[in-house]
Amino acid sequence: MARPNSSIIDIVLPALVFFVTICHDSLSTFSTSIPKTFKHFHRTVTSPFRNFVTLQDVDLIGKPVVISRVKLRAICILGALQSAGWLGCFVYSIFGEDKISMIKSLLASIAWGYASFRTILKPPKTPPYLLILFACVHIVLALLDVVFQLRNAPVVFDVVVILAALVFLWVSGTLPLQSTPPGVNVAKPTDVPSTYLTSPEDGVDLWQWLTFSFIEPILNLAQKRTLNDEDVWKLPPFFAHKNIFKKCLDYRAQHPTHSLLRFLLVSNSLDLILDVTLELWSAFIGFVPAYSLREILSALPRGDTNTAYFWAFVTFAANLSFAQKDLFKQWHTRRCYERTRGQLFCSIHYKALKRRDVSGQVSREGEEDKNADLGKIVNLMQGDAYAVAQRFWEFSALFASPIRLVIALVFLYNVLGWSALSGVVVVLVAYVLNYPLAKYNIYITRESWKAKDTRMNTVNELLQNIRFLKFYGWEYHWGRKTNERRETELKWRVKNNVVDTLITFIWTWIPSATALISFLFYTLVQRQPLTVSTAFTAIALFSQLQEPMTALPGQFFAMLHAYVSMQRIEKFLEEEEIPDWASTLSAPVSHESSKQDKIGFSDATLEWYTSSGSQDPNAFRLGPLDFVFPAGKLSLISGPTGSGKSALLMALLGEMSCTSGSVLIDKTNHRVAYCAQNPWLEHATIRDNIIFGSSYGYDEDRYHAVIEACALVKDLEMFDAGDMTEIGEKGITLSGGQRARIALARAVYSQAQCILLDDPLAAVDMHTAQHLVNNCFSSDLVRGRTVILVTHHIGLCIPVSTYLVELHRGSVLRHGPIEGFEAKVLQEVIETEDEPFVSEDPEPTPNERQENEADALPKHSRFKSGSKANGKLIEAEARAEGRVSIHTYMTYIRAAGIFSWVLTVLLMLLIRAINILNQVFLAAWGDAYEEEYHPALVIVKKIKIKYPWDSFPSPEENVKPWLMVYLYISLAGAFSVLFYISLGYYASLQASRGLFVSLLNRLIRAPGRFFDVTPIGRILNRFTTDINTIDGALQNSARACLTGVFNFIASFLVILVIVPKFAPFALCIAWLYIRLAPPYIRASRDLRRLESISLSPAFAGFDELLRGLTHVRAFGMEERYQNTFYNKVDKFQSFDHAYWLVNTWLRWRYDCLGSVVVYATTLSALLVGVNSGLTAIVIVQAGVFAEASRQLVRVAAQLELDFNSVERVIEYLDVPQEAPAVIQDHRPPAYWPSNSGQLVVDNLVIKYAPDLPPVLRNLSFVIQPSEKIGVVGRTGSGKSTLAMSLLRMVEPTEGKIIVDGIDISTIGLEDLRTRITIVSQDVSLFSGTLRSNIDPMEENSAEECLDVMTRCHLTSVLNHKTANDEKALLDLPISQGSLSGGERQLVALARAVLRRTNIIIMDEATSQIDVQLDENASLCIQKTIREELSSAIVITIAHRLKTIVDYDRILVLDNGEIAEFGTPKELLMKSGGMFREMCRRSPDWPLFASIIDA
Repeated sequence: MARPNSSIIDIVLPALVFFVTICHDSLSTFSTSIPKTFKHFHRTVTSPFRNFVTLQDVDLIGKPVVISRVKLRAICILGALQSAGWLGCFVYSIFGEDKISMIKSLLASIAWGYASFRTILKPPKTPPYLLILFACVHIVLALLDVVFQLRNAPVVFDVVVILAALVFLWVSGTLPLQSTPPGVNVAKPTDVPSTYLTSPEDGVDLWQWLTFSFIEPILNLAQKRTLNDEDVWKLPPFFAHKNIFKKCLDYRAQHPTHSLLRFLLVSNSLDLILDVTLELWSAFIGFVPAYSLREILSALPRGDTNTAYFWAFVTFAANLSFAQKDLFKQWHTRRCYERTRGQLFCSIHYKALKRRDVSGQVSREGEEDKNADLGKIVNLMQGDAYAVAQRFWEFSALFASPIRLVIALVFLYNVLGWSALSGVVVVLVAYVLNYPLAKYNIYITRESWKAKDTRMNTVNELLQNIRFLKFYGWEYHWGRKTNERRETELKWRVKNNVVDTLITFIWTWIPSATALISFLFYTLVQRQPLTVSTAFTAIALFSQLQEPMTALPGQFFAMLHAYVSMQRIEKFLEEEEIPDWASTLSAPVSHESSKQDKIGFSDATLEWYTSSGSQDPNAFRLGPLDFVFPAGKLSLISGPTGSGKSALLMALLGEMSCTSGSVLIDKTNHRVAYCAQNPWLEHATIRDNIIFGSSYGYDEDRYHAVIEACALVKDLEMFDAGDMTEIGEKGITLSGGQRARIALARAVYSQAQCILLDDPLAAVDMHTAQHLVNNCFSSDLVRGRTVILVTHHIGLCIPVSTYLVELHRGSVLRHGPIEGFEAKVLQEVIETEDEPFVSEDPEPTPNERQENEADALPKHSRFKSGSKANGKLIEAEARAEGRVSIHTYMTYIRAAGIFSWVLTVLLMLLIRAINILNQVFLAAWGDAYEEEYHPALVIVKKIKIKYPWDSFPSPEENVKPWLMVYLYISLAGAFSVLFYISLGYYASLQASRGLFVSLLNRLIRAPGRFFDVTPIGRILNRFTTDINTIDGALQNSARACLTGVFNFIASFLVILVIVPKFAPFALCIAWLYIRLAPPYIRASRDLRRLESISLSPAFAGFDELLRGLTHVRAFGMEERYQNTFYNKVDKFQSFDHAYWLVNTWLRWRYDCLGSVVVYATTLSALLVGVNSGLTAIVIVQAGVFAEASRQLVRVAAQLELDFNSVERVIEYLDVPQEAPAVIQDHRPPAYWPSNSGQLVVDNLVIKYAPDLPPVLRNLSFVIQPSEKIGVVGRTGSGKSTLAMSLLRMVEPTEGKIIVDGIDISTIGLEDLRTRITIVSQDVSLFSGTLRSNIDPMEENSAEECLDVMTRCHLTSVLNHKTANDEKALLDLPISQGSLSGGERQLVALARAVLRRTNIIIMDEATSQIDVQLDENASLCIQKTIREELSSAIVITIAHRLKTIVDYDRILVLDNGEIAEFGTPKELLMKSGGMFREMCRRSPDWPLFASIIDA
């Protein structure tokens, strides 16, 4: 019966393929005559099967590939030869009167002739897939005939058919997969990997694609040396984030109502369909090996070896198909994952550029915050986006698991009958039990993400303000606060672990429970004997059941978690955006002259955007405003603190909500530039910050003119690298004045026609301000441009101004052309608003490079641009090389607990022992029904062990004892697994907690210099990606690796014991495994490390963007930042992409080797002639061995990659540390320093590094109790270094500082810094309330806080925010951007007064408090300071010389040495003295002269 069937197949299969080929070619040829309706229907039906990104979506495409004529001729000739050969067979069949052979030969001859003719008429540019399929059909049919003699054809004939078709296949497979490459620099498989080339997968032929051999150049390079950035290909254009997100924007424009999820499904439809299809192949064909095993074991007793060999070959073919399936599936699912994650990344970044900036707004307690902050956005990118993308990667598993479940149950029904249905009931009960757990799990997931967001915000706030916290000795308090947030997060994680443990326990025990119930019904109810064949077949099927049953709940819950993440992302994407006209991403670009030439307001009333979206009756309102600024002129805006000066500029930029009227401005084509009161600078060089992507590029003449106009020449000369000096995060290497002038230079250099300046003169001295007014505001650089200037220096600016607007509490007091005001009114404005100048001086930084009144400004100087000196501040991120060290592994093991790991290993051994015991018992149970001992127990029989069941009655008489033992073994296994899972979660939790706390504590105690040279984004990456890996993946990777080791050893030993002759082949296979592993491990390790390092810049830049969002939008630079983000994400994605290509390369080879192992061991067992039981064991163990060996290398490599996160955390555990916070043996008294103690500086020498010259040289002086000391000196004289040395921010090289009889180097830093207060120009605010900002330690009562706020005039300034409710004022929500500069400094002053320390360091404490307050309340504030600080030592770094002229003594520093030290009058009367010369250049010289006269 076989031969007729096989003959029919010989005809039908080739005929079917040929028919499909003809139909396809006909439709392609006559496509123009097909009706439009049919075309539209075809397009609609096939749209999910098309690539979402096509060649039309790529910017640059390569030249069409030229196909070798030799290959085309070869294909044609090979087709013609085969046609002729089959024609000869047809003629031969006519004489032999074999009708079936005649039909088959004629059909084959016509088909091959058509293939040859088709190649001539339409030469293929890509592999002819239908013809390849036709050749494959011929090969398979001929091969089956050779092996199993299905026909009477001679073997030689079949061999010729196979060889001819193989040659045709080989030549056809060498054609490129893409006729036109999607890029101009697609790497060839023979090219050395380089970042200048895109990944070679776009230029490969079919055979390179089927084997992934095109990835081998990077493996060869990894064998030679460590891979670096430049050694990895760029992303293929079809993966490039700019291309895929452009498609996303186009889709949104066409379908604005479609959800993000729908877009992701549409954009990945082809990959998802292929994923499901290939997974279904595994689901159905996955049962072939089990069925083959059954057939082999059935055939052996009959002596039917041909059948056994046939099913062994079928298993081999099935396993090979799985290898190829996995290769295709891996690539398509990875493409789906990468695109999904990339589109989410880009969507979040794009939204951040357009959403309303509410960073200065905070929600009140108990009020849900509707706007995401930095911590949440980072979590959205590094947590939620990954969770959603992971579901697209594992999309098919959710569909395949139920199908596997059904197939296994049907198969089981055939073995056990209706008793198998009892197992179905158990499964249904398990699902019912999972429902409430699922609901609770969703709730836990949401709360867990909220806790993670809160923790990330706290970590971010701690790191962003670490220097300030160190000044006040508050870093340890914040560290404890962060740990509390982390513990809250871990509590939710514990709850999640409990739920996961219950779910895992249920689904791990379900197969055993199902088997137990099924066997119970089978033996007790059906009264059937549980023979060995039945038991082992059923157990095999229950094992098949275990995977889908265990995986399905996990996939279900992962889908629920992804659903929660998707909701969080969509909630963020639904946040309110700024108006379209305020964003260049949405505003229509006008290439002609602007339609909106006016700049101003039309009856406009504006409010700040709120985070909650609710209306606050006490909210600040600006307006009504109804005026237009004169075009091409300079306009002034004045008013007291809190009047709305900065708000007016924000309103023009679209950063306030216009509740009525309209704002008149056009921001397109970079028409607007902006300089803020608190300048925002990029982490880049000074030159890059000034040019800032301007259309001028680097125009040297214009650039130098701007540098001179903005008084930056001398500053740049002081830097070794000039304008190529790198600015650290937040401009930490610069003074406030330098930052302000660089920001001003950026605005002036730009092409903008409208320049908005928010008080750039506030941070400069009189000489610099006059220079800016005369050389910048009055220069050709600004002439003809509309300039709107917020300033308090009205008198200086009025001569060059045209228009004036005066504000008071959001309302306009007066506005109009300056020439229209009466002289009396102008004088009143000047007297009310004008403010004395400050002298630029540094904030506390190691580099004192700014000007002050001791320095002369050069008239005309040309600095040397682009010095060869290295101006780099930020160090490149360190990258480990080679294998992960033993120290790294031991650090994690110690953090998790050594006892936990020992117990884990013991439990793993116990679980395997229970599994073996379970099989032995089932064999004994089955054997008890039979007369002969089952061959599977031969080995067990040799080992003379007395088992408890040896004395049991026959199961035919009483089966209950057997069932009870099986129950006990099942329960023992279940509870062992339960304990194993629980222990794993516990160990993982301990490791997570320990490493997080260690990392946090080490970073808190790192010196300030570490944060100068290390970007915050890089540190945050440790707290997100690396900690998340340690929290989740690491423990599972480690356990999977151990499991792989145990399975590998056990299966290998079993095979060698049963089939010793297999040993040489096993060694050969082992050598192949080992040969393939090293290049993969080296390449994957390097690629993963490169990916980890490249992640930091992407998210560090995002942090920087969010802080400077207003500036970016003001300059219209959103697209530039979006493109930069594309490049950064492309960079780290290229490493990830290459890693998975390498992974797929290894996986395919290991899958093929595994198939060979199973086939070879099966053949060995059949050839040796072992009995059926041992054959079964060998085959099963061979499968275990193949899977274990494949998994072991993959899991071992993954383990090493995951431990890379531990390695990166450990890197920061070794950062230099400051002195201890508290030294118990040397704690100062509670009253220290007392108001009767001296401050003695004795022979103090300070160096910033051992190889650098001293900054302070042998300083010695004594400050008496309650004395007020002013410190002045030229730039670089060491004033700030002296202040920092008092706080031990820098440690002395020689000498000592004694405060009230105690050498400060002998006490802890917390004890020191909490007893000394510094009030600086830059004030840090924290999310919380006003009270938590001035008294974070909660050491004072509400009444004390209110009293201090009143004395510092904070109450009167802020009362309008709370409707004059003083109690509510303490609970006023505060964040980093919620107060103006003056208000912030009043908060800092209140902070200092409330601390009541006896040593105060003042550094520009009131520079941004407006003059009206400073003049009207200056006496009150100065009185408050003097009263509160009357008994304290006050050291003031002089910014306004007149503020220290009544101090007790003045300390003049020069080049790190004391130049003068005496009373003001003594120094003023000293002819030629440095202090006298400084005062002579001050605008307050008349005041100083009167002191001399007195």
